[in-house]
Amino acid sequence: MPRSKVKLAFIENKKAMKSSFMKRKECLKNKLKELCTLCGIDACAIIYSSYEPGLEVWPKDNTAFQNVLNAFLTKLPMERNKFMSNQDSYIKERISKVDGQIKKQIVTTRDFMKANLMSVCLSGKVSLAGLNSKYLNNLGSFTGHKLPEIKERIKVLKSDAPASQLQPPEPKEVVGCKCSSYRVTVAYQFCVNQSKSPS
Repeated sequence: MPRSKVKLAFIENKKAMKSSFMKRKECLKNKLKELCTLCGIDACAIIYSSYEPGLEVWPKDNTAFQNVLNAFLTKLPMERNKFMSNQDSYIKERISKVDGQIKKQIVTTRDFMKANLMSVCLSGKVSLAGLNSKYLNNLGSFTGHKLPEIKERIKVLKSDAPASQLQPPEPKEVVGCKCSSYRVTVAYQFCVNQSKSPS
């Protein structure tokens, strides 16, 4: 059974916080030991906490710890900070990632709503004449975005279907619509052909 994802949030209960700290501190030291052994690298850790006096370092061998720390401090600041991470940088990275996911979801939802609007219009449930300019422009931009796909589909269908089935209906002008009536007509014909073509 897969482990549940840990909720990254401040632990309000002080007893639970201390227990989590102690457990994760040992886990961190074990992971560092594994990393050094498996990958043949040098690593060290400095751990401060309010639960224990002073600080704790790993490895416990002071010479080994000091060698790693000195090697790090002798590097140029740019090289030292290249892969450095702290709480602020981690939170900023998470915010940026979530922000990107939100923007992507907004685009997906917007396209779904436009496709749904086109579907109800073509099914006759909603008349284009009853839509305001905002919805008509959204429908026009969505249809224009789909035009290459629509034209390709029409090209394929023309090679298989009789010419009588490919005659588009007469375009209708819609008052207040800035989008091309040709786009809506082509989209209508495309959907009609889609419904006639075998799945």
